[in-house]
Amino acid sequence: MIATPLAEIAVNIGAKMIGNDFIVSKVFTDSRQKNIDGLFVALKGPHFDAHRFVDNVLQSGAKGVLVDHQCKTGKPQLIVANTRTALAEIARFNRNKSTAKFVGITGSCGKTTVKEMVASILQLSGKILATKGNLNNDIGVPLTLLDIEQDTDFGVIELGANHAGEIAYTADITRPDVALVNNVSAAHLEGFGDLHGVANAKSEIYSPLKKDGIAVVNRDDEFFDFFQKKIDTKQITFSVKTQADVMAKYIQLSENQSSVFELQYQHEKINIELPVVGLHNVSNALAAASCCIALDISLEQIAEGLKNTPVVSGRLLISKLKSGCRIIDDSYNASLASMKAAIDLLKNYSTPKILVLGDMAELGEYGRESHQQVGEYAGRAGIDKLYTCGVLTQFLQTAFQDQVTDQRGEHFSQQTELIQKLKKEAIGGATILIKGSRSAHMENIVQALMEDSEVDNNDQKFFSTTDKSAASLQGEK
Repeated sequence: MIATPLAEIAVNIGAKMIGNDFIVSKVFTDSRQKNIDGLFVALKGPHFDAHRFVDNVLQSGAKGVLVDHQCKTGKPQLIVANTRTALAEIARFNRNKSTAKFVGITGSCGKTTVKEMVASILQLSGKILATKGNLNNDIGVPLTLLDIEQDTDFGVIELGANHAGEIAYTADITRPDVALVNNVSAAHLEGFGDLHGVANAKSEIYSPLKKDGIAVVNRDDEFFDFFQKKIDTKQITFSVKTQADVMAKYIQLSENQSSVFELQYQHEKINIELPVVGLHNVSNALAAASCCIALDISLEQIAEGLKNTPVVSGRLLISKLKSGCRIIDDSYNASLASMKAAIDLLKNYSTPKILVLGDMAELGEYGRESHQQVGEYAGRAGIDKLYTCGVLTQFLQTAFQDQVTDQRGEHFSQQTELIQKLKKEAIGGATILIKGSRSAHMENIVQALMEDSEVDNNDQKFFSTTDKSAASLQGEK
């Protein structure tokens, strides 16, 4: 945080201050952290109340606390009606003190990948602050903004949501100079009702743009025209299919499915090499490039940054086992669109192509239909074997079997049984892609296969990963 007197914070968030003033340079919410000489915010949720740990936190080194009632301590405290709201207001205050340029990113699929791409590009121009892990909700975004320092040059903030109004709230705090809706697809339908509800919620990121702000818009998204009605600032559009400000031409996929293409912007052209796999990541790269073009970053720097983008753990991270089996870990999350993108990737690998899927979550009344669509899509794609685990994936498996002429799949009610089956399938030449929503915990299957077989580091395709850890109440949307 930009160093600020506690008394100044109190005035700006309307808090009652008790005790002596001190300079706040760190705000934190995790009571397990030790030796943090900053301000502890005691959050309260349905199943916990951090006020119970105030004494422990103060004994561990905190200089003061922000609470919703006066506590028995001789150390400074700020008293507010709602600590969660107060956390956001401190973040807003810290953001407003910064001169850094901020990019706000949301979308149904690929927003974390785009965030990593933008951060990889911008770090070549200055000091950056980027969302860590999955801190993209109404607690995670404020915590990220509280890490802004005086010398921060750029901020890359991921905004997620599972209900209407959440992005409006976090975007208003973030005040992005550049805002992107990467795409709209069937994700979190339970909270939004339908795809139009998703699009409307995602469009909230464009609302806080100032007159000199820039909206980045996906020309290929079916809600492009809808977004045009929501935007009253300058735009940069991108596309892999049609005419746009930023385009990809001459796309080629390597044997390991990473991409090479020509990026075109106005009269400029440059060749782009991506370390991440899958054709869908070309669109993600265009989105990232567009955000950086909006900040006057050169195409040469964009190409260099994209080439060095880290692969995010659990998102198409590829390893090859000693047995010769290729494992594609895409276990981090899942939606209808990302499931189809994963199938498109897998079908290009050598036989046998083995798809392992867990449930997609938060689809509400569209749950059964969406899983059936994935099963039908996998059947038409020529996947050799499909193994499923969960509740809704039963419908996925049935739809898959209806598309194929022979028995090529099996459904499991327990992961332990599935893991035993996959250990027999992890032989030379096989490719196993594992995917599901966070609640499906498909990472357990990945870990079991990796622990049981020694990874061949000489054949590891991609090297760097990013942290996917997160504290409670800070889940990805």
